[in-house]
Amino acid sequence: MGGCHCCALTHLVGAGCCSEGCSFPTTPGGCNLNPTLLFQESVKVLRLTLPNELPGERREQAKQKPVGKAFAMVANRSSNGHALASERIKSNDGDEEIIKVGSQFPGLCLAVRKLEKKKQVVLGGLPGHLFDAESPLSMSMQDEDCSGDDVEKMRQTARRLFTRLQEAEKCHQLEKKDLERTVSRYREEAEQTSCALRRAERNVVEKELQVDELQRLLAGMEKEHRTLLLKMKDSEAELARLRSVEGDKLAEQDRSAKLEKEVAMLREKIHHLDDMLKSQQRKVRQMIEQLQNSKTVIQAKDAVIQELKEKVAYLEAENLEMHDRIEHLIEKQVSRGGHSSRARSKSEYVSSKRLMGPKPLPLIRVVET
Repeated sequence: MGGCHCCALTHLVGAGCCSEGCSFPTTPGGCNLNPTLLFQESVKVLRLTLPNELPGERREQAKQKPVGKAFAMVANRSSNGHALASERIKSNDGDEEIIKVGSQFPGLCLAVRKLEKKKQVVLGGLPGHLFDAESPLSMSMQDEDCSGDDVEKMRQTARRLFTRLQEAEKCHQLEKKDLERTVSRYREEAEQTSCALRRAERNVVEKELQVDELQRLLAGMEKEHRTLLLKMKDSEAELARLRSVEGDKLAEQDRSAKLEKEVAMLREKIHHLDDMLKSQQRKVRQMIEQLQNSKTVIQAKDAVIQELKEKVAYLEAENLEMHDRIEHLIEKQVSRGGHSSRARSKSEYVSSKRLMGPKPLPLIRVVET
């Protein structure tokens, strides 16, 4: 609250300035007093709007934005004999403080009653600007019948209330700063939350797109899975067939291996037989050559034998001829006719033997192939 709350309360009871150096104005633009009577049960509430007493630019800011409001409540004495304490409430216009004043101050009570009468007169039909807080007429209609003691007590009470108002103002400023910091923090948190929300929304949209893409890929993978299952079944059938064929092939391979072994053995045997055959052929050739040579030798010997036979036959013929001649000569001596016929027959026999000889054998040659 401002610094002229004590002055406002002093002027309210009609005692003039509250202390030395008080510059409480009584003209428009000074302290704005808007009295309003509020009735709650048996308590009379006086609402006073008190601006700050600030120098220069701060006073202009105070005129633009009121700091707070105070309520002076005039009530009967409480049952326990203590005065009512001031309270701080919330309103639509801002923070307001209710200052409860006991009924032991008759001057304040008279001022409140007169203000109530004035309000009733205003409500009864008088022009409202006569009792406006900024009008000098409303300020001049204050009551000045309070005694000096009441004024002094009122001043002390006003000072005490002013001190409490300053403390309340400080608390209010601290609370205001705390609230501003809290509001700024809440705003930052709200901005961060909104940014996070927007990011989350973008992430959700991206996730939805990813989910759609994954669903599309999943559908394609399922289709491919079915295709692969069919291919796998076909491959399994083909594999079973190949295994059966492979079993047959294994049997054939075993058989072919055995046959290859047999063929290898036979090849070795054939090679061995070829070697033996070649050796036998060489031997046969040698034997044939030997036989041919023998035949040649035999033929040569046969020729020699034939020649010898011819020579023998010739010699025998000559011998016979010689015998014949000898016999002829002998027979000739015996008889000429009988010996000549016998000699002629013997000579024909010898010539026939000379012509009937063995024929030569043909020449045989063995050629190695």
